[in-house]
Amino acid sequence: MADARDFFDPFWEDTSSEPVLKHHEENSKGKSEVSYSMPAWHEPPPSYETAPDSYDAPVFHEISSSKHARIISKPTVYALKPIGTSVLTIEGKGTIAVKSKATESVEFLVKTEGTLYPMLALKITKSEVVFSKKDGDDEETILKHIEVRAGGNLVTSAIAPSEGLVYWLSIDRSNRILRYGKHYISKRLTFAEVRLDDQTEVASLAPDARVAEGEWLEKLTYIETNEDGMPGSEPRIFRLPVTVDLPPLVVPNDMVSLRELDLATVTTSANLPEACQRLYQNVAGKGVALESSGFKDLALAIDKSVTTAGYWGHSKLKTKCNDPNNITDEEFQYKYLRVTIGLNLGNSPGIPYVMEVWPPGHKSVIHDHGDACAVIRVLSGKIQCTWYDALISGTDPNPLGPPVQLQKDQITWLGKNQYQVHALENTQKETCVTLQCYQFPKGDNVHVEKFRYIDVTKKTKEPFKPNSDCTFEEFCGYMEWEWKNKKPYPVQPTKKS
Repeated sequence: MADARDFFDPFWEDTSSEPVLKHHEENSKGKSEVSYSMPAWHEPPPSYETAPDSYDAPVFHEISSSKHARIISKPTVYALKPIGTSVLTIEGKGTIAVKSKATESVEFLVKTEGTLYPMLALKITKSEVVFSKKDGDDEETILKHIEVRAGGNLVTSAIAPSEGLVYWLSIDRSNRILRYGKHYISKRLTFAEVRLDDQTEVASLAPDARVAEGEWLEKLTYIETNEDGMPGSEPRIFRLPVTVDLPPLVVPNDMVSLRELDLATVTTSANLPEACQRLYQNVAGKGVALESSGFKDLALAIDKSVTTAGYWGHSKLKTKCNDPNNITDEEFQYKYLRVTIGLNLGNSPGIPYVMEVWPPGHKSVIHDHGDACAVIRVLSGKIQCTWYDALISGTDPNPLGPPVQLQKDQITWLGKNQYQVHALENTQKETCVTLQCYQFPKGDNVHVEKFRYIDVTKKTKEPFKPNSDCTFEEFCGYMEWEWKNKKPYPVQPTKKS
């Protein structure tokens, strides 16, 4: 099963203003003759026993975001390959991704160390996807693939979004499987798959012989990418291939059975990204419940308040509409309450702990979470969750499988590349209350402070800054007063409150 912590890089932020890590070399007179650079988000390059003659003595590193760079430290000396050469962390294994605005073609070439051949090639054009094995300049074998996703656009887009699209290639030498996908790096977002054991000329062989036929993957090392026939942008390299996605449902360690491990129907917090682990530990306890608020009927009071005209909850939902005096059912169904718990700690989009109240029939728009990690616990009722592939203006996101119904005390999660885009909907006859918990991963130095969503009318991608309708303490006060007095809270909410 793929470890979510191995797919941590944010693909979605603008890196145009990021500092650049530069390497200089000096000649015998102390003057720099060679300069090449790599984006600052790239991992330090691997060491080689023997470096190429022209690239064997970087003298110092410097961080430069302007024309005049300044030296900040003496570095660890790495033996580097020239700019444009990327390397798999593990030979024959890993995931390669590029963010591209190409409209004609995107190509991945993964070469064998030293001889270059055999070479793996993946080319995506406007009309087709082709995997091939190249054994020489004029020797090419097309690898048969199967398409594993019914929704979405398999090929390049005639008009690429302004921020570009992510294309990725997974190489799995252990299972002799190649995968191609777009958007987030996840098995659910795989478009095409090559199983080397199923190739026509291999399938009839004995098991040991089939393994031998896939050994050429084991030496794949050097990576080249091309976009619209020109050298491509620097790829991002992940050390492991895409294999099996972690399940969305998180359970305590002592509740996992052997059968569930075998079928991968649930996971434990130990497998989650570090930020999700921390959030889970904070909210998974038995005390995190509406009943523990000091008001045992809180869930019933919330349901009464948000479903009864004139009560505080229902009135607050109306103030969230564009014109509270002229509300349509279409607009009202997308309104829910956000009750914040605690303060903004500066490490999440908005306040990290938010109790959300979903009246019957209400739902969210399709949205992402600003690349943050999250854990969601159902405190009462049931909520339906549907995951999607990506947010692209002008197109409808494609669902990734059927919706999942989450019930009281169940916990789900999301990471930067896993379950990042979703929509929630209360399809039941009773109000649902959920606890949303957010935190940016440790390696995220951008901190997108906004969620993004697809506007249901304009079909455009829009930003949304997470806000607060009231604090948890205030909300409990309103609910308890209404429940005990059996009438609306005397001070009605306003649009700005």
